[in-house]
Order: sequence, then structure tokens, then C-alpha cells
Amino acid sequence: MKNHLVIGLGGTGGKILRALRKNVFQEWRGGEPDQVRLRYLYVDSSKEMMAIDDATWRILGESVQLATRSQLLITGGNLNQILDNISGHPNIQPWIGSRDQWKDILNSIVGETLGGQKRRLGRFLFACKARQFKDQIKQLAGELTTGGDASVTFHLCCGLAGGTGSGAVIDAVAQIRALYRDPKMYRIVVYALLPEEIPNPNWDTGNYHANGYAALVELNALSVGAYQPHDLAERGERLALSDPFNGCYLFCNRNENGLQVDVDKTLPGILADFLFQKLMAVRNAEAMKLLEKMENAENGDGTPETRTGGTTPLRSKRFLTFGIKRLAVPEGEIREYLTYQFARQAALQLRYNNWDDTFGFRDEPRNQDFGEFVRDQQTLERWSLTDEHLTLSRGILPEEINNKKWKPIVKEWLDLLPQLMGLVQTLDNKVWINEIDKLMAQGFDDNYRGLGVRKFYETKLQARKDHVRELRRRVEGELFDEWKNGVKSMQDIARCLGALSAALQERLAAADDRISRAKSASADAEQKVAANRVAYANVGLVSQLLGKRRGLLDAEGEALRELYTARTQVEAWAFAKRLLQEAISEFNALASDVAACTRLVDDSIKEFQERIDARCNDGATPDLRQPLVRFYNAENVRLFGRELEKDRGEQTRQAQAVRVALIEQFAADPTFSAFQARISRQRFFDVLEQQCAASSQSAHDALVSSSRERRPLLGVNIIGQLEREYSGRSDELKKFIHDLVNQAGNFLEFDPQAVVLGAAKTKVSQFLVILPKAPDLAQFGEALEALFRDNFRGDVPVDIIRSETNLNEITLLGLTNLFPLRYAKATRFLKEQYERRIAQGGNPERIRLELNGEGDGTQWPAILLADERAQRDQALPALLLAKALGLIAAVTSPTTGISELYLIGEDADGLPVRTRLGKGLPEVFEGIDLTAAQGLVDAVQARLSQDAFRHVDQRTALQAAVRDELKAVLAERRNDFEDPVYRRFEAAARAAIQALKND
Repeated sequence: MKNHLVIGLGGTGGKILRALRKNVFQEWRGGEPDQVRLRYLYVDSSKEMMAIDDATWRILGESVQLATRSQLLITGGNLNQILDNISGHPNIQPWIGSRDQWKDILNSIVGETLGGQKRRLGRFLFACKARQFKDQIKQLAGELTTGGDASVTFHLCCGLAGGTGSGAVIDAVAQIRALYRDPKMYRIVVYALLPEEIPNPNWDTGNYHANGYAALVELNALSVGAYQPHDLAERGERLALSDPFNGCYLFCNRNENGLQVDVDKTLPGILADFLFQKLMAVRNAEAMKLLEKMENAENGDGTPETRTGGTTPLRSKRFLTFGIKRLAVPEGEIREYLTYQFARQAALQLRYNNWDDTFGFRDEPRNQDFGEFVRDQQTLERWSLTDEHLTLSRGILPEEINNKKWKPIVKEWLDLLPQLMGLVQTLDNKVWINEIDKLMAQGFDDNYRGLGVRKFYETKLQARKDHVRELRRRVEGELFDEWKNGVKSMQDIARCLGALSAALQERLAAADDRISRAKSASADAEQKVAANRVAYANVGLVSQLLGKRRGLLDAEGEALRELYTARTQVEAWAFAKRLLQEAISEFNALASDVAACTRLVDDSIKEFQERIDARCNDGATPDLRQPLVRFYNAENVRLFGRELEKDRGEQTRQAQAVRVALIEQFAADPTFSAFQARISRQRFFDVLEQQCAASSQSAHDALVSSSRERRPLLGVNIIGQLEREYSGRSDELKKFIHDLVNQAGNFLEFDPQAVVLGAAKTKVSQFLVILPKAPDLAQFGEALEALFRDNFRGDVPVDIIRSETNLNEITLLGLTNLFPLRYAKATRFLKEQYERRIAQGGNPERIRLELNGEGDGTQWPAILLADERAQRDQALPALLLAKALGLIAAVTSPTTGISELYLIGEDADGLPVRTRLGKGLPEVFEGIDLTAAQGLVDAVQARLSQDAFRHVDQRTALQAAVRDELKAVLAERRNDFEDPVYRRFEAAARAAIQALKND
């Protein structure tokens, strides 16, 4: 198994790692790739993307965030302290630069010291952690090689515009190569993103483009051996490195066909796709060998450019670029679409539980009346919210319910009175009424439930929070169970609690009336007691003999029972009033917990809808310009999804599975309060995505298996998709493949004028077409292979590879290598920006320090030829003469009516050949490469040497024609005599006319 350690430097590097990790996850669902071993290391001065819970590293509810051992945060170095004791840091002292300049730089930094688009600051931060970087590299590489292949390929990904990645890349390469010296066994490949011409707002803080040029100069110097970096991990000695890196890929946000992609959101994914295909999809031994040869510069002349006649290497040709075009059924997106549809349906069930056979679960509540429900006696009985419970006539807490001595208030006094009456009647009848009064008072004051009424309620008042919690437990428990079982939705529960709160408010408002009524009953009973006492005192002998006292005792007992029942009710309702107040607050708190859960569900409904809307919304015609050409019918995906949404049984099952999965997160305390306390927004989304990814896959498979006419959306082989789409339409398939190949291009534009005449085997291109295996469609697959081979340019070799990964896509990988940096169109632009930054920065010395890793950058070999403009200017007179001689002619298209200039010539068979040059001479001048320009010079000289053009009249006519061409250029330049292009053409016209006069 091949070993690969992918290293991300800076923010761009981190984004590339993140995208690659997601690609690996989608292919292997969290497992490890087969036939390749991978490790990762993310190095940055910002911890923004390193948090364990960073949501940007998540895919379908799973995190692909790197473990701590695969991260290295390089912030925290105290540069001020190091500058004050620079002699104690020999690994930094030789290159750090002027202390005074650094003080100025550091004083401008607010907050934590990050790379901040200052390359030397990025290098300093890396230097502070260089030894740790080295140790982590050794650890990760050791894991890869243990028990297997000893070789490792190191892939370093970074952007060159910032401070961290751009500032650290040289030393990262140097440290790895110093550890692993053999470039054959330990290959180092760099992937460097060039700064785009127009960055996003606020991205360019001054050094954006200049950093890119400085980094390119240093990479070139490192490659040719002119730059031997100091050993930042040890004592600072120079590292003499052979083949510091095998190859360095350059790429930018615009490809050769003019397609521009988003640097922040799209481009990291494009490089991740390229890495994925290169490392995991290409398994053919010959193709892997070819890739390695190109990255090692072994497929042509890889020796650096030198000065004419010299031997000192100046410009490395270890630079490459790539292009990638994927024709795919976007299975990942389709999977996400179905997952998010299921997740939204599950969330709607949790929220409203309102099914509609046409739409599935609807985004609106059902019409239900919960006012009657919360006032129903059976409901109040289950929830212990009857008047009997609120007044503690009956118990609420378990120990109260289980206390056999507890009786309802009325029954308590009904049962007590006969006992006391029997006891009193054993005494002298003269004291009966006094004794019953005393015993009943004693029962109220001291004996009621072992404490006396007032003491009992005072004690219970202190414990009212326990009662309130028990009431909440009962209500919440029932409502939660009904939500768990799918009977009630969040909306139902919220409305139920609102109705309950309103009902309890009504009862609270009535509590004072209940107290008043009890007091009134108590006063009436007191009057009866007083009257009985008076009558008892006035009983005469005859009345006594007739049983008058016994009758008055019975009347007194009944009056006392009424009295103490009423007095108990007064205390009971006073307690109930306080309990209701507390209960209402508690149920409002419960409602708040439910509302928090509801908000979470509402957020998910909105978020999932936005995710659904952002996916599978392509038109009928694939956009062949894009790196990913999406080959599928989006409308079929949407119809398939709608059919799954309308399957009530499926949606009910999957919503129940979601509820169960959610409850598992807080199973020890299944309550709404635990839900909102323990289920974070991220966790909620993760659970829904994980569960619904599985449910949607199962539902998809079940629906497909239930009907032979149903085409699957997932697990589709792109070969079969093409065969079905173009069955019986071979000409249309040919055109499609032709157009697809034509739109494949490198993510680096070349400057044709920078190519030097006579360069041997430079800028060599190769294409790999990765087709998935499709044994059932062997004949069609072979025809497809032939189409791809036939549609690439004849000078570009094409290898076809059959892959067992990513069966849903065909990938076109383009590689171009063996070119110096001057070939890249961006290089000249970046140099201009570099020079402008230094000239306009106000403090050139400080700017040079910020931009360059060490020194001022002038010590390294130049990466551009100084005389390229001069070479073009020298060819310009020949261009004017070629037009005058008819070697260049204007041809008008009969279709468009547009005139363009063509080079007119003959091939080896004497047949006419026309080569398009451009719309006008200025465009031809800017676009023609130096080889073609030299050819034009030779052609003009050959034509002028013919006898027909030696006559003075012919020469005069040619001079006039040159003047006419100059007038045409002036008109094209809006008659601006000061226009730089016109002035160059004017000088060239003078030279051409003078040459005609002299010959």
C-alpha cells in the first residue's frame, strides 16, 4: 500500500485538507481507503478551523475534523522577547532582519500574532514550532511505514498570498527533506495556489500579490540550489539539500478556457478532487509510474534554464500544473438532497405532526382545542392537579400518596368526630361539650396529620417546590411520552402547556374566593358552636333527663366538624394559592424549555429547506465549462424525493427513528428540559442527518426494488447513465464527448510569448481519463474509450484508466510539467504587483522584510527573462511587413460577419493552411508566442528576398501599405498618439520602412 502524508499549511491548506477528508468520507463512509494509507497534518497560525466542534468539518452529521496529533498551531511565539535576546536563538538570528523594522511591525499588530500576510512573520511563527513540526512529521510518517512500505510521499498544500502558508512552505519542505533525504523513496510534492488578480473584499491587506511573487522566487531558488535555508529546528546552520522537492504544482482560480471559480468555496475542493483521483482512484501501475515520472521531471529535459552559454542553474523546470474535469452523477449531492428532505419531514413531524397525503408532514399546525383537555377531570387526576391535590387534601408526593394515615380533609374530620364523641361520652355529661370542644381544637392545633393544620401547611409550604417539581414531572412525563410515541407534536405540547397555564391562572384567580367561602363557612360554624355552648349551659334537670345534653353534644360535634373542616379549608386554599403561583411559574418554565426545543426544530426546518433548495436544481443541459459537469436529471431527483415524502408509513417510521435517536442522547433524563440542555444545535442537526441519511438510503432502495421501472438515483454507474442517455444517438454522444474534452483545461494560464525558441521538451502535457469499471457494458465502454482518445489533440498523450472507486463519475486529469515559472501568465503580473508594493509602500526596507523569507529577495535568481518584451518589439516590424506582404490576411466569417487575421501558408503537400491570429494587429502582437514571431520574421525575410519584391516600385508600395496599417492601428487605439501600443507600432513602422529603403 502506498503511503501519503498530506500537509496543509495556512488557511488554504486547511480548506484543502477539509475537502479531501470529506471526499474520503463520502467514498468509504468513515472507513479507511483500501490500497492506500493516509495521514494528515494541518499547520496554521490561526485556530479558527481547528476546533473539535467546527461545523465546517461536518458532512451528513459526521465530523471529519482532524485529531489533535494531526494539528499544529504555530501561534504564541513572543517575537519581542526573542528580538531582545536574539543571540540565544541561532535558528532565527541569521534571517530575522532589522530589530527596528520588527518593532514597527509588531507594534502594528492588534491581538494575537498571526501570519497576517507577512511572509517573514509566518516564517518566524513556524520557526518557533519547527522542532514540533519535525517531531509530528516523524510520528505520522512512522505510523504510515510501520508494517508496510517504507516509502512515503509528502504532499504540501498552501496558498502563496498569505503569511502563514506562503511564509512556512520553504522551511516545511526543507525540514522534511532534511529528515528524508532520498527523493525517490520520499517524494515531496508541493501544491501552491497563486493569488488571484482580483481578491475577495478585505482579503488584500497590502501584500497579497507581492507575497505570491516572493514565494515563487524562493521556491525557484530552493529548487535550483541557490537557496539553502537555515535549519529552523536546530542551530540554524544552512541545509544543503539535493532535490528539495520533486515537483511543485501551481494553480489559480482561472483555467485555460477562461472559467473562473471561487477561491474560498470552490477551489480547495477542486484540488482535493485532484488529490483524491491521483492518490486513490489511479491504481493502474503504469499510470501511477507516469504520474511519478512527471512529478519527478523525468519525462523530458528537467534541467534548469541557464544563461546563454552558462552552466549556473537559474530557472527550475520542476513546476507543474493540473486540470480536472469530472463528468458525474452527483451522488453526494443527491444523497444530501434526500437526506435533507427526510430530515425536514422528521422535523415537521416533531414540530406539527400534521400529515397530508399530498404534501407529507405539513409546515402548519392542526386545529385542536386543548382548553377542554386540560380541564378534564381525568387529565387533572393523572396530573395530580385536582382541587383535592392542590389543597393537599390528597397527596402529591409519593410518600404522601403512600401514607395510609392521610385522608381527604372532609373525610379526616368526618372520621375523627365519632372517635372523639365516643371518648367524651365516657365522662360526666356536664363536661361533654367542653371536652369535645377541647379535643376538636387539639385535633386542629396539634394532631392533624401529626402536626396540626397550621403547622402541617406551614411545613408543606416550605416543601412546595418539591410538590411543584412532582407536578411538573407528572405533566412533563406524560407529554414527553406522547411526543416520544408520536402522538403529540411540539406544537401540541406548547399549546397544551399554554392552555394549562391559562386554566391554572383561572384557578389561582378563584383561590381568594375559595378562601373567603371557607372563612364564611367557618364563621357560620362558630356561631353554631357558640349557640350550642349557651344552650348546653342552660340545660335544666328535666331537659337533662329528657336527653337534651346528648342532643346538644351531637349538634356541637357537627358544628365543630364544620368549623374545623372550614378552618382547614382556609389553610388548605391559602397553601393551594401559593402552590398554584409556583406551579404556574414552573409550567411556564417547562413551556420555555419546550419553546427552546421548538425553536431548535424550527431552525432545522428552515435550514433543511435552504439546503434542499440549494441542491439538485440544475437545468436540463449540463454546463460543460464547470470542473464538475453534473450529468443527471434534477427533475427526476425531485420527483423521486416527493414520492418518498408522500409515503406516510415510511415518513412515520423514519420520524420515530429520529425521535428515538434524539432521546438516546439524554435517556437517563427523558424530559424537555434535558432535551434543550443537552441537545445543542449542532448535535440536533447531526442526529437528524445521520439517522435520515440511513433512512433515506433504505427508503430509496426499497422504492427501487418495488418497481422494475424505477431507476435508482444512488449507486449509479456513469457508464450506464451515458449509455441510457445516448442510446441510439451516437452522433450526439460524439459531440458531447468532443465538447467535454474541449472544455478541459489546466488551472493555470500560460504566456505563449514566454516560450524560448529551441527549448527541448518543455511544457509537456499528458491526459489521464479515469473511467469506472462497467463489466456489463463492455462494448459501450470500449466505444467510450475510443471517443475520448479521438477527441484529444494529437500532440497530447492520453491514458485510459479503469477504476473501482467513484463509479458515478468519469474524471479527466490533465497534467503539464517541465516548465519554468516564466511560462505562467500570472508571474509577470505578480512581479509588477511586487514592485509596485515596494515602490508605493512608503518604507521599502520594511516591505521587503515582510515579503521575503530572508534578505531582500534580490539575492535569488530572476524567474523572468529580462528581454522578452524586447524580443516581441523586435518581431513587431516583421508583423507589419507580413500584413503588407499578404502573409497575414483578413478573413470574414460568412456566419458571423466578423473579420479576423489569419496567417496564410502552405503545408508540406502544397495545400493552403490558415492559422487564426487575432482580430487586429495589436491583439496579434500581444498574443503571438515568440516561436511564431520568429517564424514570421523568417517568412518575411524569405518573401522580401524574392525577385518580385526587389523592385523599387514594389518596395514603395510596401512602405505605403505599412503606413496604412499604422493608420489602422491608430484608429483602433482611438486616435491616441500617446497610446503605448500605438507608439510601439509607430516605432516598428519606422523600422520596417527603413528596412525596405535600405535593402
